[in-house]
Amino acid sequence: MQQIKWREEYSVGIPEIDAQHRRLIELLGALVKFAGSGGVVDPRTAVAEVKRYAEQHLEDEELMLSIRGYPDYAAHRAEHDAYRRRAATIEAQSGRRDFSARMTAFLTEWWSNHILNTDQEYARYFRSQPSTEADRDRPPAEL
Repeated sequence: MQQIKWREEYSVGIPEIDAQHRRLIELLGALVKFAGSGGVVDPRTAVAEVKRYAEQHLEDEELMLSIRGYPDYAAHRAEHDAYRRRAATIEAQSGRRDFSARMTAFLTEWWSNHILNTDQEYARYFRSQPSTEADRDRPPAEL
């Protein structure tokens, strides 16, 4: 399984969100490495860490998009909800031998596609909008 690594094209131009995306990519990289090595840690523990961090990120991102009035907020939120449902479906099968590989494949594919495509849509939208000095100084959750 291919490791996902941070690339500048993942940047959405919002420092807090970029930092969260970087951390998610680090966690996914560790998960891929673990899955490939047959690690000592229970795969459910490693997956749970990724899912916990991912959920906090999704909540932060949704709040930021809502507060900033992103016009495609509902569609973006729906994509997050579909992710949550799919992850829960795979997690419900955690007793399967291929659980770690299936969940790792899903998470790495979903996150790389989501950051490179869906998140870049709001990045382009916000870059096209005039901003004030106050906007640039506030954390994304306040915008």
